[in-house]
Amino acid sequence: MRSQSRRARRTRGAFVVAILAVSALVVTAVAVLLPWLEKPPRATARALASATPESPVVAVEAAELIDRRTGEPVSLLGANWPGFEYACIQGRGHNDGGDVGAAIAAMTEWGMTAVRIPLNQDCWFDDRPTGTFGTGAEYRSAVRDWVDRLSDAGLIVILDLHWSAPAGVLADGLRPMPDARSISFWSAVAADYRKHRGVIFDVFNEPHSRVDPATGAPSFTLDWQCWADGGCPTPIENDRSESLSGETYTAVGMSALVDVVRSAGATQPVVLSGLDYANDVRGWADAAPADDQLIAGVHLYSFNRCADAGCWASEIEPLAARVPVLVAEFGQNDGDDTHLRTVYAWARDHAVGALAWAWWDITDDASPDARFALVEGDDFAPRAPSGTALRELLAD
Repeated sequence: MRSQSRRARRTRGAFVVAILAVSALVVTAVAVLLPWLEKPPRATARALASATPESPVVAVEAAELIDRRTGEPVSLLGANWPGFEYACIQGRGHNDGGDVGAAIAAMTEWGMTAVRIPLNQDCWFDDRPTGTFGTGAEYRSAVRDWVDRLSDAGLIVILDLHWSAPAGVLADGLRPMPDARSISFWSAVAADYRKHRGVIFDVFNEPHSRVDPATGAPSFTLDWQCWADGGCPTPIENDRSESLSGETYTAVGMSALVDVVRSAGATQPVVLSGLDYANDVRGWADAAPADDQLIAGVHLYSFNRCADAGCWASEIEPLAARVPVLVAEFGQNDGDDTHLRTVYAWARDHAVGALAWAWWDITDDASPDARFALVEGDDFAPRAPSGTALRELLAD
């Protein structure tokens, strides 16, 4: 029968509309759910965040480092990238580390999560010494490019004030303590990177005492009060000088550097390294300023006073139970890898990270620094023994 009553036509039309509506809902639901069907049923925002290539947003929580996005612990495992601290002041370039793209490819392939970049105080400024390579603006741009590229690869960056000197003196090496110009340096650096994800500030590389090279007698003894508050007269020469003139500058303490970082609006964690070239942290807890985003920095080399697991257990582990401890430098230059492996194993259990010294290719085997070299060649292949050991440890 071709003809239908009006009621029958309305009933059939309503049924068709209902079927079409249900079909549309099914298609929409499938479109929304299909991406989730390919994931574990309990996939969460935390899992999604950890899958992104961006570097973590690092923060201190009690004695741990965490990623603010997920709340998960963060480990700083990798190496130091020397070059920015000395090439510029020696008039050769902003950096001395080779091709950045090839380096990042190698670092990520090794399994690194962090890179520490030593910087030069003089090179950062526009009023810089004669003979310094390029301009301050160019140096800052080169550093920014390197930091951005590391961050884009998911790596955490530690910016370290490595070479410094008071006004009028060339920042050509390690000084015992920061100076007034270090305040200006960190005011500028913290302002530039205060909103940069995955950046940590290591405000002074290796605080240390000095002996007179001519006599071997102590000429300057750094104590924890000066470390914290500054004010002590400090030898003006770098630590490789063969003599001391007796001229001094007034040291600036760690409290002042933390204050200037915070005054610039930067909330990132700050590394404060201990005495004796960052090997002694016995007074760190009592002397450190009040700030809940501090990391205790230690350097552990085979030639240090505190160079074995027994010393680390008695001097460093009690501090590591209270605040995060970062092995910001460790290495070995005696042709063996036993110490390097021992430090890494200890750091894995007691520290928030370990950064080997150093990611550079030195072709001159007569250089005292060559034995620290982790890589060789344009493709940054691991160099034995330290580089091959580190790559193996990172892959474990």
